Amino acid sequence: MSHKVMYIREPVLGTIRLSPLQEELLKTVEVQRLSFIHQLGTTFQSYPGAHCMRLAHALGVSHLAGRIAGHLSDRSPEEYNDTTRTTRDLVEAAGLLHDIGHTPWSHTLEPLYLELTGGDHMDLVADMVTGRTIMPVRGAGKIPEILKKHGIDPEDVADLITSRYTKHEFAQQMIFGEVDADMLDYLQRDFYFTGVAFGHIEVDRIISIMAIKNGKLVFLEKGLNAIRDFLLARLQMYSSVYLHRKTRIVDKMLLNAARKSVIELKEIENFMFMTDDEIISYLEKESADPWVREMAWRVKYRQGLFSQVFRIDSVTTSESDVHFLNSLRNQNSTPKKVAELLTAEISAKAGIDPGYIIVDLPIEAVKISEERFQKLDIRFLDERGRLIPLDEIDPPFAEYMMKARPNRSLLTVACAPEYKQKVKAACMEIFENAVEPLFSQ
Repeated sequence: MSHKVMYIREPVLGTIRLSPLQEELLKTVEVQRLSFIHQLGTTFQSYPGAHCMRLAHALGVSHLAGRIAGHLSDRSPEEYNDTTRTTRDLVEAAGLLHDIGHTPWSHTLEPLYLELTGGDHMDLVADMVTGRTIMPVRGAGKIPEILKKHGIDPEDVADLITSRYTKHEFAQQMIFGEVDADMLDYLQRDFYFTGVAFGHIEVDRIISIMAIKNGKLVFLEKGLNAIRDFLLARLQMYSSVYLHRKTRIVDKMLLNAARKSVIELKEIENFMFMTDDEIISYLEKESADPWVREMAWRVKYRQGLFSQVFRIDSVTTSESDVHFLNSLRNQNSTPKKVAELLTAEISAKAGIDPGYIIVDLPIEAVKISEERFQKLDIRFLDERGRLIPLDEIDPPFAEYMMKARPNRSLLTVACAPEYKQKVKAACMEIFENAVEPLFSQ
């Protein structure tokens, strides 16, 4: 009896046909949990349509990885060198599984996992894929045997997800590279669900100009404009959506409440395996701490969300900016420690509880973003078979991308709306000799 093919109708990518391996992995509880994890965390507080879930993204990455593999096997058969379906199955599996270790509310609560374990969600994914860690939910733990059944080594999938795969460099680049299936999916998906009017990615065009040269994923020179549009769209999304001022504030509110409950009070065990609704409902209804319950209520029902009252911006990187940031770091303190010290100082000056103040130094978020923007090791293949890097084929554009900054805020302060005037006055007094601040209206 022939296997009935499974199709999924998807608003961003259209109709997706699943392979038997994808179908079996899709039915696991680890993958299905992603149906209850917001792709964009709390971004829906700023963009009401941003309610796409991680499962749709995982399916999209798996689908695009498979399409790229199919294209490369036709375009560069000698270098692709796989007459079976092994490489395609491998990247499709990695695409579908790469987010199963995400904490609830996606990246919003990931800092807690880092504080507890020293690792990120990719490390947890690798352990789940190989069976070293089993999610404490009935029916979990079947992924390794499903992979082996289809001739896929779970360790290979784990290595692809943690960017340690060395057998075929082009396969690693397809999952996490300069222009990969992950970014191709989440950028167009996040455009769609946030409704932003800028940015356009020609996914079909980008896939059509991919090739393999010397074992690496490269792009045909004629597709330069498509790659330029992709890089610009990524910059715009970070600037306007991923690092949006309101989103960062709400993220911090939820993170602070969860940190109090999970790390300080130790009320929740294995929080990383919960879903969005489970953890916010626990924080709002069951936490022993009334402040935690209040913060969760504010976030869940959008009541009394904190707002920005003070910020220090930078137009360009300068020595004065560096000096200011170094002075805040207070002898190499971490940004988290600096934020805690400044919160305490503002709290004392304003005479209000520090739990109603948020000091955000987007240093680390911007640093991580800018590092990714500056990784422009994209190679183009010309008609003579020569490989030309982006900074040679288009020097002005490459220079612009190297200098582009997705977020220009050096420091922001937000607080509960009922304390705006007190906190603003305290900030003016504390920072008046440091720089000339910009205040929200």
